[in-house]
Amino acid sequence: MTSWASRYRSGDHVAVWNDLRAFGSSGVPESLREDAEDVARETMRRVAANVDVLVDQLSSAKYAFACPDAVRQAPTEDDFEAIAKAEAIIGPLPVALRACLEIVGAVDLCGDGGSMLPHVRYHTHPREPRELDPDPLVLHSGQMLWDMLSSTVGDVNLGCACTDPEEDELCEFHANGFFFSIAPDGAAKANFSGGDHYIHLPSANPDPPLRGIPVSGSISLVEYLRRSHGWGGFPGYATRPAHVPPPALLERIRNQLQKF
Repeated sequence: MTSWASRYRSGDHVAVWNDLRAFGSSGVPESLREDAEDVARETMRRVAANVDVLVDQLSSAKYAFACPDAVRQAPTEDDFEAIAKAEAIIGPLPVALRACLEIVGAVDLCGDGGSMLPHVRYHTHPREPRELDPDPLVLHSGQMLWDMLSSTVGDVNLGCACTDPEEDELCEFHANGFFFSIAPDGAAKANFSGGDHYIHLPSANPDPPLRGIPVSGSISLVEYLRRSHGWGGFPGYATRPAHVPPPALLERIRNQLQKF
């Protein structure tokens, strides 16, 4: 049987991820996990390269990033260590998420688009009613995963209620899992009170559902990234009202991005 990785590198991107996603909460069998991880790493290498193009093209267009120092942060040794510590508590991360944290790192395309992207506004208030939330691409880091997890479970060196023989109920974490906010939602990215795009952990799903996205049905992490890059880093334009034209800048950008 041709490996998933070989098929993926030959251009069968969507079908391969559909095959992986079909395993759902059961997870990929151990005998196939290395192949799945190879696909995830190749996917996220392309995502990382695309992010570099997005940042370069937006910078050249004089896009005003809201947090210039946080626009693109490649993973560091601290991130790798944080991911390992998180997995020691919650178990193996979904292969797509782990590869994203280890290869792509942190991204923050929030900002002000001016006349080129008039709906992308971070510092202009008030802005109601909103015609759309452009949803600029944001991805949190491995260190952020650990920070959120440790704030949820407390001092892991001290254990939790589950270690107390007199407790007859699981602690909140072991009863309900952990909701990792991989990014703020569209409203929060526009500097309004909002929520999160989050992944429920632990999860064996190779490409876990990304919740908090305004789509009908569900959307996975890879599907969301594909949608985001398909709109030049601003996937909210996919659901724009009929009277809002697609920005020419995003059309130029997305034509320079790799398929994944």
